[in-house]
Amino acid sequence: MSGSADGFAVDLDVYQGPFDLLLGMLANRKLSLTEVSLAAITGEFLDYVRTLDFSQGLDQASAFLDVASVLVEAKSAALLPVEDESMRDQASMDALRERDLLFARLLQYRAFKQAGQDFRARLAANSGRYPHPGHLEPQLAHLLPDLVWTLKPEDLALLCANALVNAPASQVRLDQLHVPLVDLNKEADQVRQALLAQPGQPVAFADLVASSKGRAQVVARFLAVLIFFRQELIQYRQDGPYQPLYLRWVGPTQEPETALISEGDFA
Repeated sequence: MSGSADGFAVDLDVYQGPFDLLLGMLANRKLSLTEVSLAAITGEFLDYVRTLDFSQGLDQASAFLDVASVLVEAKSAALLPVEDESMRDQASMDALRERDLLFARLLQYRAFKQAGQDFRARLAANSGRYPHPGHLEPQLAHLLPDLVWTLKPEDLALLCANALVNAPASQVRLDQLHVPLVDLNKEADQVRQALLAQPGQPVAFADLVASSKGRAQVVARFLAVLIFFRQELIQYRQDGPYQPLYLRWVGPTQEPETALISEGDFA
């Protein structure tokens, strides 16, 4: 048996060298687990731990017990008689895989331990540094003007209200984007009233738009005619292309309770 700062090493009949390398050879099947004396390894490790300080020896002893328990399980599976040789090999490999998982946990523990040591070293290196708060010399402090607070609680409330009123809107409405040039419902009512003024008689479309004050009103009244036709409220007659268009109201004559045209008419 030999011990050094690099770790625990064993001296057996079939192997001499670091304990970690022995575990690697067992995992790679370069050495049979049945040829290794776990009792001899345990005895040598106990002698090795006694040469260490208490804290280091305790950590290594805990790690060795975990690894040794896996090796005992693997060797027991290798020595016990079984009917199927493949079952023995599988049991041994399962135990060695458990050992690999154990090594992964030990590596994580070592990484956290090294990180803690690094923090400890950094804190020790900066332990001699102290904050130096700044201050103003007395001969300069009296030159500062006194703080004069002129706002009242009501003024603060007004500032808060103005900030909330001028806050960006969470939803933009369409009527904020533009102002419509004409009111479509108003123009539709103009068309309806003109047709009702001559009940049962056809009215030329040119007469309906004669009082329009611009192209926008002409377009709005033509849209109203199309929607009325879709709603089956009017009938039309035109002898041919580019010929005069005549319209006649066939819908109800009483005043409507709702708007003549809604968004659903454009769906």
